[in-house]
Amino acid sequence: MALLAPVPPGLFLAIALGTLYGAIGHLAFGRHWLRLPLFVLVGIVGCAVVWLADIRLFTHLPAPGGLPIVEASLVAWLLLCMIAAWRRA
Repeated sequence: MALLAPVPPGLFLAIALGTLYGAIGHLAFGRHWLRLPLFVLVGIVGCAVVWLADIRLFTHLPAPGGLPIVEASLVAWLLLCMIAAWRRA
């Protein structure tokens, strides 16, 4: 438990949500299992960028741990779709 103490809750949530989105994105768009780490990494980067930049479009929605869930989801899925389109081309 001491390993998780220095990690801010918003970053932890961004990593968990990005991993989930990357796995679902690979399930939907991936062709080969070797691309799974790419999809997971892009999902994590998409969520972490929103947390680091503190992007808030909908200020009335809650942001647990400082991570706006709607904005993080939009950015992560946008990047995942871009990676999927790039890998298919």
